[in-house]
Amino acid sequence: MRIVYTRHARQRMAQRSISEEQVIETLEWPDTVLPGNFNEETAVRRYGAREVRVIYEEVEVETYLVYTVIKPKAIDR
Repeated sequence: MRIVYTRHARQRMAQRSISEEQVIETLEWPDTVLPGNFNEETAVRRYGAREVRVIYEEVEVETYLVYTVIKPKAIDR
């Protein structure tokens, strides 16, 4: 798997304390994948009471362009 990050995605990862390992895990083993409006999709993976969302597009076979990452507030359980 090859992952290409936009500058925006790198900035959001730093701001939200999301590691490359979390992005890779989210893309490889998502809890769910949500469709986007265009060619992008959102991979969602839970980490305890938090989740990481990776908005990406598969631009070639096994090559993913990551547009941004989101770490929403804690999930109520």
